[in-house]
Amino acid sequence: MQNYFQITNPPYFTVDFEYFRIPYEKWELMLTRLRQMGLSTVIIVVPWAFHENEGGTIDLQGVTNNRRNLVGLVKLCHQLDFSCILKVGPYHQNYGLLNQGLPTWLSEDSLPQAVKGWYTAISQPLIALQWPEGPILALHFSSAATDQELSLPVSEHLAQVRWPIWLRKRYGGVDKMNGILGTNYGTVSQADFPTHWSESPTLLEQDAKLFLAEQLRDKQAHDYQILLEAGWQVPILGQTKAENEPLRLQNYTEPADLDHGDINPVIFNLQQPIQIDPDPVEVGRYPVWATAAPIRADGSLRRKFWAFKHKLWPYQIPDMEIKDSLLSLHFEGGQAFSASQDISLKMSLPKGSSPTIYRLRSSGELIIDAGLKVQRGKVTGQYVVEDEIDQTDWGFSIDDPNGPLPDFPKTYLSQLLNSQFQTLMKCGGLIESLSEILSPKSVISQPEVHSGNISSSHTLNEARRGLREADAALRKAIRSIGGLEAGFDSILGRPTPEIPQPAKGTIVINPEVFDGNIKDTLYDIGKVCAMSAVELKTASDTVQQTLTEAQTLTIERYQKSYTRAVTAASHCQHNLHQVIAQLRTEIATEKLPLVIWRVHDQIQSISKRLRWGVLRK
Repeated sequence: MQNYFQITNPPYFTVDFEYFRIPYEKWELMLTRLRQMGLSTVIIVVPWAFHENEGGTIDLQGVTNNRRNLVGLVKLCHQLDFSCILKVGPYHQNYGLLNQGLPTWLSEDSLPQAVKGWYTAISQPLIALQWPEGPILALHFSSAATDQELSLPVSEHLAQVRWPIWLRKRYGGVDKMNGILGTNYGTVSQADFPTHWSESPTLLEQDAKLFLAEQLRDKQAHDYQILLEAGWQVPILGQTKAENEPLRLQNYTEPADLDHGDINPVIFNLQQPIQIDPDPVEVGRYPVWATAAPIRADGSLRRKFWAFKHKLWPYQIPDMEIKDSLLSLHFEGGQAFSASQDISLKMSLPKGSSPTIYRLRSSGELIIDAGLKVQRGKVTGQYVVEDEIDQTDWGFSIDDPNGPLPDFPKTYLSQLLNSQFQTLMKCGGLIESLSEILSPKSVISQPEVHSGNISSSHTLNEARRGLREADAALRKAIRSIGGLEAGFDSILGRPTPEIPQPAKGTIVINPEVFDGNIKDTLYDIGKVCAMSAVELKTASDTVQQTLTEAQTLTIERYQKSYTRAVTAASHCQHNLHQVIAQLRTEIATEKLPLVIWRVHDQIQSISKRLRWGVLRK
């Protein structure tokens, strides 16, 4: 079967999406920003250390941290019509990662077998999502610790074990080796591996370079075979030298980089598109990552964003043209236009055309642009890239504002709505699940059962007393640094499974195990969650109906669906913020135990996701 790259034509443009740095609640927003810039294929860098930070346990579903939900991210890409390439390591250069993304608990000697476990574990849940059924177009792996193939220093195992074996195989014995190299070793093992490369390499150094090159090729071939045996059928890149690969990655960071060279035989990949501030301590070496990125950490856009947009969109749609800093596309029934800076616009219109001019804000809001007028066959006025409210994505000139939208605005606006729909639907599902957990209906009443002399009610009372004592101990520990430090005991010598096992789920809060006042508070929160779930479900149904009938999408339907989504998200946010305030107050004053902080975090995460994914600001 042919792969994606065999049935499509270059150029190919991708962009790094470093999900492990980006708050989970911002994933939809940042993917939307990348699409607005003109990109629809992401390279997902997968740091091994982030998912298996403890040997033997791996989290790819977001059980221990939402940012670890790699499987969910790949599915989200599919839902938002993004394709992706996975960079599975084990090494990741030039990403500012601790230990190049390699687990710090690994020793060099155990690395080969551990890599097999990592590749196997990561492949199991993702195989079904490879192209053509899923969005994964290719894999990329890196078997070398640095960009330089022949790097120094080398591991102790290579230098002291494999190097002497290689020399014996090459020369047969020490006498022949001495004769060729002009050395006087008593045994082959006395030929220490070089500690540096001379400007004029000795014969032994030339042998050492040849040895390293062969070791790297063997390692690449071994890693490549592991991925094949795991079931991958998409292209696997990185197994040979870049110049010999029919398809290779070429990174760029500036718009001007796209002006030079042949773009056809490579995948052009934009690095550092999103600023991260702060960079999470468990993955990055730097407090702030990608300080000059076109997309800021809050999702707002730098001027560099429009520079990239004007370079990239003409590759997406060849009919787009750039003239006098204005990117424009003519289509039947109107045109789209975007400026990279504030300009005084004088744009010609087809003869007899009297369109309505709209401004599409980066949030997705579509309004009539009061600053642009139609006069004497031209669109004139001030095009504003950014005002005090928002930034401008596109301007639209639409001949028939009441009829079905032409192809480009119809497709583009549908994609923006779909992103909001996915957020509404998922937040609605999350808050509905939480409401069910915090509802009396989730408790199945049973008659009191006696086992010996201990009744179930007695056991429940014991559990409540245990919770109170545990909460008191935890609060005392928080007040004492020594108490906290005592809780972090290192367990040494644990065996590491050949294939890492999935991480286990976290505790689910059950109101029934708490005393009356605490239980009633949780039930009340459950009611708020239930009402919010209904409102989000209603809004997502409205947007979904619009998407289902996208072929007849009109300006009015888009505006109504967008407004419905934003109104529902804003109202639910308001209600959830009141719950968050209540939880913070009552936990701080010890009316609620600290374990309820988990409910707080779940609600706050949903609120953040609504903000970034629907309101987009």
